[in-house]
Amino acid sequence: MYNTDASTYDPRKAEWEGVSIEKWDTAKWKQWKAKNSVADDLSKIEREYLRIKHAVHVANSALSLERVKVKIKLTSAKSIGLQGTFPCKTGDVGKNGSKNKQYTISCGFTANDLGVKSAVAKARELDLLLITKQFQWTPELLGKQSQNHQNQFLSEDKNPERLICELVQEYEQEFWKTHIKNRQGLRTWDSHYLRHLKKLPQDMPLTLDALEDALEKTKPNTSSRFFLSWQLKKFCDFCGFDGVKTVNSYATPKPNPAIRRIPLDEEIIEGFNLVGSPLSPFASKDNLTFPEQWQWAYGMLATYGLRPHELFAVDLNAFTSSENTFHLLRLNPSLTGGTKTGERNCGVPPIHPHWVDLFDLKNVKLPVTGGTLSNQAAKLHIRFRNVNLNFRPYDLRHAFAIRGHRLQIPIKTMADYMGHTVQEHTRTYQRWMSEDANLEIYKEVVINRMGGSREAMKRRIRELEADVLVLRGENETLKGILRQHGLGEFLE
Repeated sequence: MYNTDASTYDPRKAEWEGVSIEKWDTAKWKQWKAKNSVADDLSKIEREYLRIKHAVHVANSALSLERVKVKIKLTSAKSIGLQGTFPCKTGDVGKNGSKNKQYTISCGFTANDLGVKSAVAKARELDLLLITKQFQWTPELLGKQSQNHQNQFLSEDKNPERLICELVQEYEQEFWKTHIKNRQGLRTWDSHYLRHLKKLPQDMPLTLDALEDALEKTKPNTSSRFFLSWQLKKFCDFCGFDGVKTVNSYATPKPNPAIRRIPLDEEIIEGFNLVGSPLSPFASKDNLTFPEQWQWAYGMLATYGLRPHELFAVDLNAFTSSENTFHLLRLNPSLTGGTKTGERNCGVPPIHPHWVDLFDLKNVKLPVTGGTLSNQAAKLHIRFRNVNLNFRPYDLRHAFAIRGHRLQIPIKTMADYMGHTVQEHTRTYQRWMSEDANLEIYKEVVINRMGGSREAMKRRIRELEADVLVLRGENETLKGILRQHGLGEFLE
């Protein structure tokens, strides 16, 4: 009996603390709660009604900004219709004999997220028809095909005007419902979502051919193909488009990450001179930045294991202070905007303190590149490539991590220096340790320590042997003295 009541329950008649649900602020739909545990199932229906009502309000605000005169409307607790001023139906007359009249059209959209999106698309379509004076009352608009309209909306053949760029915009709006719009969130959207969706033809509707064109732009068995396939499946699911089979036919397993070549300390020192070398006047615009600025940036990355973008968030006053005798480096989190693995919670010391003087780091020459934080960091990558360094800025960070292992700095301490968790440090950075690096650490930590212990033992043995010889000499001297005094019988 209770289930039957819930299925036929009309939430529009609900009240909470004397306030009608129709007068409730829909933006606060999460605060609508049940009066008691027995009514909890009904309160869920009421909250869902408020949530969709709020979604309709937000959608209409967006349509108003676009100057779309057709709006969407909750015609019941379970359906969404369209409302606007249209040419009069046959036999109808508008107010004061006008040829136009306001109508609410029921096209069979269900009151859920997909129904809202479908109704918004239909509102734009009808508005365009009104503007171009091509609007006609079709059987669908008159209600005879309303049951099939939602499926028709999802069909690529029935909606050729629905462009991919419009779908991407709605997809981005959905993304920000679950992500914070900060530097990290913007970077995630750009690098993990938009970067792949840009491979689709933006001025065409979403079709199987569009998916294939995008997939064929990537090579099989590459990370590009893997992540593009992953993103296209999510995008198709969001759009209600049946393209998974096509995407799966191109899908490839996630490839293993390429092995990085981590530079040795000697190579890093040589690279300091190379990164400041002048280029051909026609080679790159980065000649506008003085070479010593690139060298200072390079030295900071190498000495302190910074992420490239963190270079522009160094507390320079604290770093250059005469009281900073240990050359500690601190960052200003407000400038970095956060990182995916956390900020440093301690001052970072140089693992090679002599590099501070070698690279003249206290004589600050921060590159003036302009642009966003991401753009500034990208220009460092470009500079490394232009001067033909055989490693990248981030490889200096990996070298910093390995250097810490070679000097036997505890993993927890190194993780704090690098601004991430112990798990991230172990999972990510130790895997870049090459066979040569591991062998060097083995030599330094095991062989050298054992060799030092062996030499110490030999020195101790020689000292003990010398002591024995001295004691033997002293013993013989005492025996001679006893014999001189006629006490030789005591030696028997």
